[in-house]
Amino acid sequence: MLLRAIFILFSIYVVGLLTTTVAAQQQHSTQYFSNEDIEKYKNPSDNKTPKTKTRAVETKKRAEKTKEQKGKEYWCKRATEYKKKIEKAQEDIEETEKKLAEIEGNPLPDARSKKAIKQLHNKLKKSKKHLRDAERELSDFEDEAYRKGIPPGWLRCQFDW
Repeated sequence: MLLRAIFILFSIYVVGLLTTTVAAQQQHSTQYFSNEDIEKYKNPSDNKTPKTKTRAVETKKRAEKTKEQKGKEYWCKRATEYKKKIEKAQEDIEETEKKLAEIEGNPLPDARSKKAIKQLHNKLKKSKKHLRDAERELSDFEDEAYRKGIPPGWLRCQFDW
């Protein structure tokens, strides 16, 4: 009987011990913190950001912006050069065709005009070849820009300075 009483008392003790442990764990795990608690325990050094770090970030941003700006200028200038070549070739073709039309419109061609017509036809062929070459060069340049991931607006000089 004594053994039974000791066993019962020991069981009550263990159950009580487990109950208080579980209650303490529940109380501890359900503790919440608010922003006020964070402000209460905040260190004064938490508000400071190192000046050297912000300067370095600003310098890096400025350098990237400058690099991008130079890239825009480079691609814009090169594309403009190719477009000017095309325009010049087109102007040469128009001018030659106009001269050719004037000479061929003459009802009485002479030996000089036949020679001039032949020269103008040769010049027209060369001008058309220059135009094709300039257009091909521009196309190759655009392909290069595409492969390098350059935005098409940079080639058309469409960006905010």
